[in-house]
Amino acid sequence: MNSLRELQASCYRAFTGTDPTALEDLVHDKGIPPEQRIAVYRNNHREIYRKALSASYPVVERLAGGDCLAGLAHQYSRQHPSRCGDMQRFGARFAAFLERTYGNTRFRYLSDVAELEWALEEVHLEPDEPRLHIQQLQKFADGDYGNLVLEVSRAVRLLSSRFPVLAIWRANQPGSDARVDLNQGGQHVAVVKRGNDLQMHLLEEITFDLVRELARGTRLADAWQPRATETGASDAGAAQDLAGALHTILSLGLVAGVSPADPPSTLP
Repeated sequence: MNSLRELQASCYRAFTGTDPTALEDLVHDKGIPPEQRIAVYRNNHREIYRKALSASYPVVERLAGGDCLAGLAHQYSRQHPSRCGDMQRFGARFAAFLERTYGNTRFRYLSDVAELEWALEEVHLEPDEPRLHIQQLQKFADGDYGNLVLEVSRAVRLLSSRFPVLAIWRANQPGSDARVDLNQGGQHVAVVKRGNDLQMHLLEEITFDLVRELARGTRLADAWQPRATETGASDAGAAQDLAGALHTILSLGLVAGVSPADPPSTLP
């Protein structure tokens, strides 16, 4: 007699198609051949995965087509079988899968679209956090600003795309008839949750780079200085650029808190 573990393993191989005959000796005919009975469960298994990806990636499905997504879901489930009872997490590696699948083809933009859709999925599940207002920075002296750590909200995701990814997403919403030139250049996008609303904002490269560094826990001076040096701006120009970038970051609600960085340790 097969153990429960062995039976479960046989079911998995039969339903995923890695070994279609794994259960045939255990299934009675009763007027319907065992392979047909097993095929019903195999189809249900594939449909569950297809529906999970369709729910998380509606724009990818619209761009690729339903039949293509079904095939991709089958391949993806073979490479990344679900390890969690929550099917909402099933698509976590789909963008990377699409990059491997289409990275050298004219459909390589699909992985960036998938990354944007997964950012929306993740931000939706994050708790909403109070936003930091610019007035809250006034308690710090001007000379202390460089030592501040701005805490990027957990309900924020950042995406730098080689393609006009937000334009593609918007063009593929219900009712839109917009057309997108894939050669128009890349876009830097911040996805943020505000209450029950999910927002997507285009950021200039200089602002995007700053937010990305802040999200790593870098203090403000260290997050900004490499970019200021790269642009070759004067001190006054760099300060003006920083003020503009900070105003954008705070007005969009990307930052939830601020604190001074720990002072550097010194030898006695």
